[in-house]
Amino acid sequence: MKKMKTTISILLLFLSVIVLAACGQQTTKSNHKIQVVTSTNFYAEPAAKILGKYGQVTSLINSTSVDPHDYTATTADAKKTAAANVVIMNGAGYDSWLNKLVKSNQSSQAKVVNVAQDIRQLPNGENEHLWYDFNNMVKLTNRLTSIFSKQQPAQREVFQNNSAKYIAQLKDLQKQTIQLKSVFSGQSVMITEPVFNYVLQALDMKIVNQDFAQDIEDGADPKPTELQKMKSQLKHKKVTFLVVNRQVESSLINGLIKTAKAADVPVVYVTETMPKNQTYITWMKEELQQLSKIAKANQ
Repeated sequence: MKKMKTTISILLLFLSVIVLAACGQQTTKSNHKIQVVTSTNFYAEPAAKILGKYGQVTSLINSTSVDPHDYTATTADAKKTAAANVVIMNGAGYDSWLNKLVKSNQSSQAKVVNVAQDIRQLPNGENEHLWYDFNNMVKLTNRLTSIFSKQQPAQREVFQNNSAKYIAQLKDLQKQTIQLKSVFSGQSVMITEPVFNYVLQALDMKIVNQDFAQDIEDGADPKPTELQKMKSQLKHKKVTFLVVNRQVESSLINGLIKTAKAADVPVVYVTETMPKNQTYITWMKEELQQLSKIAKANQ
């Protein structure tokens, strides 16, 4: 019975997408603004910066308490997606529900940008936290600028100028990463989840507990021997710092934090989704600033 109810709900949602598609397209046509829908707010930012007053960007997830993997699309989401000229998703299974919404609307002519496929060309099974690679964000901004310019050729120069300003901010993040690499390159680091890995790779750091982090990400129980090894590495300061996803709490993670602090191993706090009252740029800057403080203390 539960399976039948779920199937009916999905069918009703998909039918609502088809019914609302024509209405959504008429709205877009009448207000002359490019309509953009994104799964998450950090992908909404570059689109909004490029478009300015010539577009309307809607992020379907804005709450830090919502896990994009587990999000259930609503009828309102279906309506917004049906009206979109451009849809931006992370891909790689991170926001597959949005991909289903787009595919269910056969009359949609929206341009879909799948960051994993179109920007990163990400192999199956690779790290899905693509927004932590600043080069991906630069490429996404350039791709969106090209798409918007084709949809509104009269505003091409405006879009290009806005894009250049935003990319300059992204380049600043890349410059800061290069500076930090000169300090941290070759050093060991411990993580609780693979959220921050692209930054750590850019710093040329060695992650000592990849299997443990993947187990936590997948909701599996880590091996006791792995946990013991990690605690020993912290106690003997075998890692430069510990990276913790602040949005995931458990007695196990709290124990690692306690062990790190007792050994004077710095703890770097990151989040998977953009914190409230932050922009993508300020969010990334604050996390990199934690690394800068550690680098300064180690000099």
